[in-house]
Amino acid sequence: MRNPTGMSPLPFHRPESAPPDMKSPETRSPALAWLGHPLTVTAVVVLLLNDHLLKPLWPSALSGKLSDVAGLIVAPPLLDLLVRRPRLSILVTGVAFTLVKTTAVGAALASQAWTLVWGPSRVLADPVDLVALPALYAAWWAWRHPDARAVRLARAAIVVPLTVLAVAATGQVDTFTPYSAYAVDVIDGTIVVATRGGSQPWLTGTGFASGDAGESWSGRTVQETLPERTSACVPGLPDRCYRIVPGRLKVEESRDGRWVTAWEVSPDDQAWLARAYDPEYPDGTGVVASLGIAVQRLPGGHVVVVANGADGIALRDVSGAWHRLGWVEGKGFASTAAPSLTSPGRYEDSIHTIALSAAFAAGVVALGCGVRRFGFFVAALALWAGVSSFRSGMDTAILFNPFSVLLGIALMSAGAGGMIMSAVRGEAPLRTWVIGAATAVVTYYAIMTPFRAWSAGWLDSSSSAFNLSTVLGIATVCAGVLTVIRLGGPRRNPR
Repeated sequence: MRNPTGMSPLPFHRPESAPPDMKSPETRSPALAWLGHPLTVTAVVVLLLNDHLLKPLWPSALSGKLSDVAGLIVAPPLLDLLVRRPRLSILVTGVAFTLVKTTAVGAALASQAWTLVWGPSRVLADPVDLVALPALYAAWWAWRHPDARAVRLARAAIVVPLTVLAVAATGQVDTFTPYSAYAVDVIDGTIVVATRGGSQPWLTGTGFASGDAGESWSGRTVQETLPERTSACVPGLPDRCYRIVPGRLKVEESRDGRWVTAWEVSPDDQAWLARAYDPEYPDGTGVVASLGIAVQRLPGGHVVVVANGADGIALRDVSGAWHRLGWVEGKGFASTAAPSLTSPGRYEDSIHTIALSAAFAAGVVALGCGVRRFGFFVAALALWAGVSSFRSGMDTAILFNPFSVLLGIALMSAGAGGMIMSAVRGEAPLRTWVIGAATAVVTYYAIMTPFRAWSAGWLDSSSSAFNLSTVLGIATVCAGVLTVIRLGGPRRNPR
């Protein structure tokens, strides 16, 4: 067609805002472009290789940090498939990682989440892992530098499930099963207890040793297979012997040619301990019963050590007094760590903390649905981080950590103020606040009630209590949100 002006045509210039069908693939599908970026795909491969090959073969701090780095690169683009806000996805990933690695509450919530998805798991808080946070810059760089080849629907169909599998499988590596002391012996004057379970249940030959008659303990590799003795005598005194009663937490000793009870836990208390340690794991892990016994002769008397499965050990000191020693993770045993048989609460104290945290989150979500302002949720996140920083600053070996405490106070003040300002600007009526507060209170009791029922013996296992508390908690939150949306929304001016 001839140019009507008679002038030579100008060189082609691509308009800044092209129609959707003319845009580049990475512009049409930014989330998939980010997820399919070569750097992200490389991180996925690293996750799979590291968690399924390197960690089992060469477990070390390096392999653990490698998973953290790769996970921080992969998680933001995976989250962005739902959020569709890259900066927010990176921020949420960083904040969540920080809370999990620096607070007991964050680690406990992550553990419960992995347990719900993959079975019994534990995520350990370790502030040293925060050295991996700069990996978020790599995720940001991949987002800012899309690769035109990254978006191919066929390729994305492979990358997305592979990414989800890689991230999920990372949590499976930290599978935690309750510790179990299954055998005990005296080797070269040292008491050695063989154990199973923990954060790395696949490891064998683990145990703890004491060279001071059970006063202190340290980790020890048990090279030889310890005999699982059911009876033992005091060296040099063949008429002074002890034996365990199979299936019971009970020890008998020989006196005047007959066996009498030396120490025992009643069947009812043993049944409670079995519920507390959840006896649903294989290979003796979780079993609460006396499994092995050993005797060490010392100047002035002798000590008796009994391996009691998930309940730790029982120790008879030189004076003849018996003590239950519970698990101190990674350090051995201590009498202060043994669950009390007389306390009214029969679940871990962390359950209270988890319930309070979940109740706070439920109240914030319900109230936020009434306020309907993004700044409200950002302020709530700042308040959460402030509480965590303040608690970690107060829970130190010294008096307190001034930096963490001051940072916590600042974040809590800013967060609370931001939430109030957002609610005022959103014109949230009083009923919205009432419904939000009620949602928080009801959620707390919805989570705690199944555990209290389990502790009273009305539920068979902790997993049943956890599943029921999860269902009730989610139902409570949904009810609160629906109530706010229906009754507690912002005021609307009449037309």
